[in-house]
Amino acid sequence: MRRKDVNASLPKTNLLKIDKDCIVNAGLQREYVGTVLDICSKRGIKVLWIRRTDTAHGVHFYMKISPAVGAMTANNLQYLLGDDSKRVGFNKARIESGLVEWSKLFERANCRMTTLYRAA
Repeated sequence: MRRKDVNASLPKTNLLKIDKDCIVNAGLQREYVGTVLDICSKRGIKVLWIRRTDTAHGVHFYMKISPAVGAMTANNLQYLLGDDSKRVGFNKARIESGLVEWSKLFERANCRMTTLYRAA
């Protein structure tokens, strides 16, 4: 018996979330933004903006993309963009379970986002 493709039943997303448990200098962060743009571009995805918040252990990046993609594609992209590997595994399990909110990052109340990139 074939397993139902739960990924297909989940809504598409236009927001990628990346958890980085380190803080790097501004030059390396700019290089990371360029890498994000390259990886997404090679897959026909446009990055509309990239924002970040500081965390106790490092940084969370939020990336708005177009077009929206399926949950498994988004999770795979997040992995390619350097998301924490345990988080990618947990996200995969959530997707396979059919959870709509499969990609969670926890932010402190009133956190301030910094825009690193905005498409022209």
